Amino acid sequence: MAKIKSLFKIAAATTAAVGGIGYLVFHEVFARNAVVPQLVSEKVQADMQDPNAPAEEDPRLTWFNQQEFEEFNITNRRGQNLRAYLIKAEQPSNVYVFCSHGYRNCGKGEFNYIAKFHHDAGRNVFMVDHVASGESDGKYVGFGYFESNDCMEWLDFMLKNFGDDIQIILHGVSMGSATITLMCGDVKLPDNVKFAIADCGYTSVQAQFESVLKNAHVPAFPIIPVAEFFNKKLNVFAFADVSPLSAVQKAKIPMLFIHGKTDDFVPAYMGVQLYHACSSEDKELLLVDGAWHAESYRKNSEEYEKKVNAFADKYIK
Repeated sequence: MAKIKSLFKIAAATTAAVGGIGYLVFHEVFARNAVVPQLVSEKVQADMQDPNAPAEEDPRLTWFNQQEFEEFNITNRRGQNLRAYLIKAEQPSNVYVFCSHGYRNCGKGEFNYIAKFHHDAGRNVFMVDHVASGESDGKYVGFGYFESNDCMEWLDFMLKNFGDDIQIILHGVSMGSATITLMCGDVKLPDNVKFAIADCGYTSVQAQFESVLKNAHVPAFPIIPVAEFFNKKLNVFAFADVSPLSAVQKAKIPMLFIHGKTDDFVPAYMGVQLYHACSSEDKELLLVDGAWHAESYRKNSEEYEKKVNAFADKYIK
């Protein structure tokens, strides 16, 4: 009997430990007030600094920081206040670039380099802060689950406030790419959306988490199932509910997929898989040499802009 009690105690302690680790993983991955992702982000940013780079600030960033932004707010169906920012084109234009940022970033932070390119091309630049990011409300991020639905609401807002004849380009980076990819598979996507730029997006939440843990030499089991248990309880969705790979199989609009060849956070093969799975009649894939995660534009701005402008020449009137 003593032996059985001892086994029960060990089992209970193990279960509690696994549960505690699972909750910690969930919190650090999904919660707005997580500590570890911010520390990792700061280290990554420091590692990305080129010691040979000129001391002066990039002129594109200088230009961005001098802009006046129009601010907009909506309340989503979950009662959360969301924020967006607009840089108007120099001349009146009905072309809007809808900018969807990545994980642990915000609209202004993600698109501060590329905004000038879109602006110089005569496009309005509309940048959103996703739930639990930037100036928007929210306790947990959704890796595209909430964000794609919120962005569909933003599109409705744009049509009502900027005109039902506007032309929209979706531009997403990382989690923002997954978000706009999910939108492309939505039958309710308005015809105003002319094409999408999907930069370094993952194929699914499950695959992304498994890849990150593999790179860290950490077993996926039991961490992922336990973290998903808490996510279902506190954040309402299952990991299988977020699958850009499934969404692109229903996409109808033209899509440009971009990925850095040396990206090991969201591996480049995921971008290739998304491209091949995409059902759009017009699709292209740009793999950028020497680019890590979300670095493609800064590594090869010329080729990036050339590809985007080629799509715009075909689909923007």
